[in-house]
Amino acid sequence: MSVLEELAGCGGRGLGKARADTRILAALHVLDTMGCVAAGVSHPLAAQLSALVSHTGDRGDMHSPALTGTHSLRATVLVESVLAHADEYDALHPASAVVPSAVVVPAALAVADLEGRPGSAVIDSVVVGYEVAVEAGLRFGGPRLYERSWWPTAVFGALGAAAATAHLLDLDRAATAVSLGLAAAGLGGLLSQDELAAGHYLLAGRAAANGVEAAYLARAGARASPTLLDGPGAAALGVAAAPGSAGARPHLESCVFKAYPCALPLHAALRALDALAARQVPVGTARRIEVLLPTALSRFVTADRVSPGPTEAAASASFAVGAWLHGAAGDVASFRGELPPDTPEVVLGRAPDLDAGLPDHWGARVVVHLPDGRRVVREETGAARETALPALTDMVTAKFRRRVGTTGDGLLRERWPARCLALDAVSDIRDLRLALSALARP
Repeated sequence: MSVLEELAGCGGRGLGKARADTRILAALHVLDTMGCVAAGVSHPLAAQLSALVSHTGDRGDMHSPALTGTHSLRATVLVESVLAHADEYDALHPASAVVPSAVVVPAALAVADLEGRPGSAVIDSVVVGYEVAVEAGLRFGGPRLYERSWWPTAVFGALGAAAATAHLLDLDRAATAVSLGLAAAGLGGLLSQDELAAGHYLLAGRAAANGVEAAYLARAGARASPTLLDGPGAAALGVAAAPGSAGARPHLESCVFKAYPCALPLHAALRALDALAARQVPVGTARRIEVLLPTALSRFVTADRVSPGPTEAAASASFAVGAWLHGAAGDVASFRGELPPDTPEVVLGRAPDLDAGLPDHWGARVVVHLPDGRRVVREETGAARETALPALTDMVTAKFRRRVGTTGDGLLRERWPARCLALDAVSDIRDLRLALSALARP
């Protein structure tokens, strides 16, 4: 059996392992991701994407919180997927280095809207899509792909979107395998060399839109090679697929909600600063702060103090530290302006000994140089996880309300998260999406 054929079956197996708590988590991922889309409406990329769909004559009848008017399924998924990831605030699966939220959730919601499917089907498709995208990332090396200049989300995101769409279209396993083959035919996603900019984030949107189209093509009878990942894919990525994982729980349960709107390798560094502050270390007086990361995770992070835009600022250790020092590390606005002038020197380095923790543990070592000559070191390993559902629900709901702002209908802003979290009982996805459009564009 080929890798693609195995992946076509793993989505259903993941869904079969899902518990009631898994379904609640899936709804939380929908809430968190669409909050990212709502926040992304004010991102500079949003205006550029709006101009794109306007100037290319895009036509359709789909409403989106990310666009005015109505548009095609492809444009809707592409734009929402890009904006879901543009602020680097969306959930991620560390061990696979895949951001399934940005590519699966917008696709699942838009297809369910178009096909008139209920919220319970969206929950199912999110679990399935996450399972396939994450499993593919795990089998081909996860964060190690960064060292080979591949962005795992761009490489495997189309597979997740295709699997989610195939499930919503009620395709059988054979047709789902064809969907994945059609999605894999466009395998790509080079990691940006110097600046992230629009080119990087467009990869997520294109992956999601291509995955959706692949499933519709499979339904229409299109064919694809089932061995694309065994031969050409493995050769291009520089690694053969590892055996399938045999975890007892769906991969969705191992995904991490982000506490900060910046590149995940920097999160451990910010948690290290939290720990030092809790020890009464006067980090705010530091004259120099070193951020040391695993080698593979240093590939796309900088310490730039001047950034051409928020996409690059979100990958800058200087901006992350500057936001933390001003108590605004969780605010997307911190990465959309200039670096605070009182931010101390921030130096980015590599700590090869932390590589041993990959792929599961994305650690960081922070060295704070104080004015009195003291040198304080703190190391954080792994990704922060809050396993208690009530605490997760409170955290994600609070994030959502911060990201949609305070203008517009306050009652709707209070009620929409509860409606989304009750997704299993929602019958009209179009109404849910229209209500979010009213929040995102009051």
